[in-house]
Amino acid sequence: MSAMRLWSASLLLRLDLGERSRLGSWSLETVLRAADSGKPAAIRTLGRAISSKGYEAVWSAWLRPSESVTGTPPRRWDSTVLTELGADVPEIPGWVVNLAWKTWLNEADAALWSLLEQWKLPARAGAGYSTRVLSRLALGDDEVSVDARLLVDTALRFDHPIGETARNRLFAQDGPETVDLYCAAAVDSREATAFCIAHHLAPVDEVKRVVFFVRTGQQEQYEAQDPDGTLLGLAYRGASAEERAELRRAMTALSGIDTLRVLAGQRSERQDFVTLSASERRYLVRELRQRGDWDRLWRLVPLMTLPEAVATTQAFGRWRPSAAEDGELFEALRTANPAVVDDGLSAVSSMPARIEPIPVTLGGPNTEFAVHDLDFSSDGRQLAFIGGFEAGVVDVRSKEVSQLHSEFPHRLTHVAHVGRDTVVVAEDYSRSAGPANGKKLYHVDHHGVRALDFRANRYCGLERIVGERAFMVGTQWRSGTNVEFEVCVGEGDGPFAESGLPRRLYGAHPWVTAVHPDGRTIAALGPDDVVVTDLADGRVNRLDYGRHGSARRTRGWENAAFSPSALVRISLTGALSVWHDPLTTRQTPATVQVWAGAQALPWSDDRLATGLAWSPSLHRFLTVNDGHLEILAVPPTADTPMPREFIHERIELVGADRVRPCVRLSPKGNVLAVAGEGTTVNLYDLTPQDWVPSRTMGSLRRHDLAEVTRLQQYPDLGHTARQALDLLSACLVHRFQHDIGIGDEADTAVLFDHDIALGGDGYLSLGGDGTE
Repeated sequence: MSAMRLWSASLLLRLDLGERSRLGSWSLETVLRAADSGKPAAIRTLGRAISSKGYEAVWSAWLRPSESVTGTPPRRWDSTVLTELGADVPEIPGWVVNLAWKTWLNEADAALWSLLEQWKLPARAGAGYSTRVLSRLALGDDEVSVDARLLVDTALRFDHPIGETARNRLFAQDGPETVDLYCAAAVDSREATAFCIAHHLAPVDEVKRVVFFVRTGQQEQYEAQDPDGTLLGLAYRGASAEERAELRRAMTALSGIDTLRVLAGQRSERQDFVTLSASERRYLVRELRQRGDWDRLWRLVPLMTLPEAVATTQAFGRWRPSAAEDGELFEALRTANPAVVDDGLSAVSSMPARIEPIPVTLGGPNTEFAVHDLDFSSDGRQLAFIGGFEAGVVDVRSKEVSQLHSEFPHRLTHVAHVGRDTVVVAEDYSRSAGPANGKKLYHVDHHGVRALDFRANRYCGLERIVGERAFMVGTQWRSGTNVEFEVCVGEGDGPFAESGLPRRLYGAHPWVTAVHPDGRTIAALGPDDVVVTDLADGRVNRLDYGRHGSARRTRGWENAAFSPSALVRISLTGALSVWHDPLTTRQTPATVQVWAGAQALPWSDDRLATGLAWSPSLHRFLTVNDGHLEILAVPPTADTPMPREFIHERIELVGADRVRPCVRLSPKGNVLAVAGEGTTVNLYDLTPQDWVPSRTMGSLRRHDLAEVTRLQQYPDLGHTARQALDLLSACLVHRFQHDIGIGDEADTAVLFDHDIALGGDGYLSLGGDGTE
């Protein structure tokens, strides 16, 4: 609509056009725009409009203009128009006052504040409690009652004048609750912390006060309030897990705090070291190591889990215990191989004979597809899936699908979960459907589907690696009669880069890729080659592929996976090969025939194990075969003897397909996803049952030692399991002899320094230094 001239608008405003007349509104807004520019004639016309139409109508036209008026938007709160509109303060509509206060409280504006000061009108009914109260507070009303939480939230604002007003009110507020609330919130704000320190604000409660001093780094105030750590320990044991983590971080920044007393308590009862979480134990060990308090740390070693005890003892350097009876155990722990200990304990972990599935439906009622590939998120909370022309993400806990896309032009073959609700997928199609080297990768998230700038003849692997939305892709390229294999890396929907692995020409046999648990090392395994590269420094090493190479004439995929210390491959012949660290040398793998492979059926691999993966929770490699989970006894180190039976345990996966289903293990190794019928995926909980060797040794009693002894006598016990149990038995015998006396009560206690306890049969328990 073209602009109206001022004289036309002035003329029209003299006519009775009615309240809802569009022409009348257009005329009034034209006059307002002209008055905003300072034109004297427009200001005079505006005065007449206010007299004829009233303040309500003119304010509404000013603050709520229609789209019919063109030109620069008006300066709502900084204009000469407001001189006329605010000339008669009692006539200012209530909704205008409320809008002005809400606008100013949301974002400070000097011109608007000048108006509010001039009007001296607090917000009125309909503005909401906080706006009404804060408007009176801003105008200097000392009688207004302010809710404590509202006052604290406002006082935390250091980007607005109302914040300073609220902070001044803190000192006048009755009762200590408001100051306590402000101090509790101040620990997350540098400005609020500085304010509290400058004005000597602290909670009234003595326990809350010491926590506040620690969280805000006030060392002197803390030491004066709690010299022996009693109050801080009390606060710590009553805090939530999140609050405890914050306190540990704060204690690290201060010096002189007795962390053991704070974390574990002051008496040798149930509230002691053995009740701490794994993260708390790691924190305590790190603190004692940094202080060089080796005597105290050694007294805690027999109370840890066995893997923790081994790792801790190996960090003692040249320090040795002074007590002669401690020397033998110390050396046994110091020289133990952590990988062997972990592997040995997992060998005697308790798993059920069969595991029931938790079914998850991926599609809607009208969706039909068979799941072709799966991938967990890095935290295990989401599961990405593809099948047919569908790709999506499902929440593992709620079992709800958060992403589902079906507009892909071709079938999908691979998926990698690279971020929350974000996946990368690869497509495949027949020769007649498109160019041979034109198959695409797609980036899928809540914004939709985007084709990446990448093409290939065939995708051999797609896996997440370390980095923001980073992944690696193994491809094959056809060039005449040759097929070239290549591995590239990408990040989100950005450009691709070479991985460092050399390109190889090896006919049409498919290669397989594997990614190390740290996400930084990848391997590519072909029929006559095994190549490993470190993405961090670009180093590439070629391993000896061994005499049990892949069957060249067979079709299908091999299995390969990393553990923290080894690379394992299952070939199409059913042979298992393992290369141990360091993977920077050309070493020949240890190879054994575990399964009947594809030699019996040269053109089928349906009877081979699938889904080879490393489980951190079980410290084992796992596969799925014939509807069962197979836990493999892969030697943890190169010098560990090969077991007589590589399949340590077979567990029935109830409802699992017996012919090589699509499977994926979660990063922690505690959940296994297996594709079921149609759009169903079955989740299996692989969490080990509570078992003596996995618990802290300080929580074990004499009957637990008897159980360990019974396990040691098992005739078919493997080499690594026997080593781990022998070491666990030595630790328990040492603890019972030197730290804890005989008796039911003493068995549940852990003694520090000179603490004593009398057991149920009257024996006197001795402290860690042997005194009575």
